[in-house]
Amino acid sequence: MDHKTLTNIIKFAPNENETWDFKEKWHESNGELLRDIINFANTPSHGDSYIIFGISDEDGSVHGVDKNDPNRKNKQQLQDYLRTIPFAQNYYPKTNVETLEIKGKLVDILTVYNTNNVPLFLMQDVVRVDNNNKKKKKGKPLERGLIYSRIGDSNTPVDQSTTDERMEELWQKRFRLDVNVYDRFKYILKDYKNWTYVPRLNNATYYIYTKDPDFLIEEIYDNELKNRDSFMSYSLSQFKLRIGWNIVRLKYRGTILYDNFFNYFDNATFGAIIPDERFIKIHDKDYSSGAYSYYLKDDFPFLITMLITNLRGELTNDRGRFTFNTFKKDVLFIDDESQRLELEKQTENYLKDNIREVIPKAAEVKSIKSQMKLDMGIDDKPKYDDQKVMNMILDNKLTHLMIKLYNSSN
Repeated sequence: MDHKTLTNIIKFAPNENETWDFKEKWHESNGELLRDIINFANTPSHGDSYIIFGISDEDGSVHGVDKNDPNRKNKQQLQDYLRTIPFAQNYYPKTNVETLEIKGKLVDILTVYNTNNVPLFLMQDVVRVDNNNKKKKKGKPLERGLIYSRIGDSNTPVDQSTTDERMEELWQKRFRLDVNVYDRFKYILKDYKNWTYVPRLNNATYYIYTKDPDFLIEEIYDNELKNRDSFMSYSLSQFKLRIGWNIVRLKYRGTILYDNFFNYFDNATFGAIIPDERFIKIHDKDYSSGAYSYYLKDDFPFLITMLITNLRGELTNDRGRFTFNTFKKDVLFIDDESQRLELEKQTENYLKDNIREVIPKAAEVKSIKSQMKLDMGIDDKPKYDDQKVMNMILDNKLTHLMIKLYNSSN
C-alpha cells in the first residue's frame, strides 16, 4: 500500500467495512488476530483487505503504534504463525505487513490478500490465549468447521458460522460462478485433468471440459493457409523454421467467445497460440521501431497453449520438450500487464546506449535466409527479401533482450 492510498482510507475512519478495519494497537491474542484474518479472507469481493494498526476505531484519530509492542509482527513472523494453524485444504491466507508514517507516527498495515480458495475454515479448534500469559484464555476458542466471514463492519460470532447467503457467495467465488463467462473460462483452462482431447472429429479437433461440456475448444483448418507467412520472428530459433497454421475457438454453448491463430512447430511436435505483439520505439538510422512477442500468464493465448500442450502430451517426449523450450527462447513469458509496461521502459532506456545489440548483422541475415530456403514449400508467400528477414531478426533479438532483462530482475 502506498502513502496516498492509506491516507485516503484513514479519511473514512472510524467507519469500517469489508475492506478495512482500524485498530489502535496490535491484538493481545494471536487467536483474535487469526479470527480477524479469517473473517477478511472469507469475503465474496475480489480485492485485498486491510487491518490498519495505530488508528483509533472510536474517533479515527492517528495514535500510531508502539514500535516496542511485543504483540507487533512483521511479515515473516505473521506468515510463520499462519503456517502453524490447522487450516483445511492445506492452504493458509497470504498476508503482508508494512509500515508507513502518518502525521509523524508509525502506522502498520496488515494486508490480507484476496484468494479464491474460500471458504477458509479450521480442521481443529484453536484456543485464544493471552500472548503474555499463555494460561489466560481470551474468550471462546475458534471452532473447527465453522465458517467465519466479514459482513459489513462485523465479524461472524466466534461460536457460529456465517449466514447461508454469505456461504453461497463464498462457494460461488471459489468456483468462479460469480464472474463473467470469460473469467470462468480462464479458470477452467487451468484445470487440465478435467478436459478431454478428441482429435479429428468432423474435420476438427475438440477439447471438451468434462465437468461442464458447455465449455469447448475447437481447432479447425485455416482456409487462408496459403496466404500466411511460413516464418515468424518467434520461430527463428527452431530446428525447422517453417510453421503451420490452424484456428482455435473457445465456445460456450455454441457461441464463440474467443478465436485466434494456432501455430505448429517442428513438424507439429509442439503447437501454440500465436503470441501477442507490441512495438517499441528504437533510435537507429535504419529502424524506427521493433516488435517483441510475449504471453501474459493469465491471458487466453498462454492458458490455451498450456492446456493443449498438456492434453496432447507434447511435453512427455524429448522432442516436444526441446521444441517447447526453444519456443520459450523467442517469446517473453511475463506475469501481468504492469510488469510488461515496466519492462518496456527498462528496455527503451537500455537501448539508448546499446542499440547495436538488436540490429541485424549481415551474417545473421544470410544464415536465416539459408535456413528458410531449406524449409520453404512451393506455395510459400510472400517472398522473404532481405528487408523482411532483417525485420524478423530485429524483432527476434529485441524479444531475446527483453527476456534477458526480465530474468535478471526476477
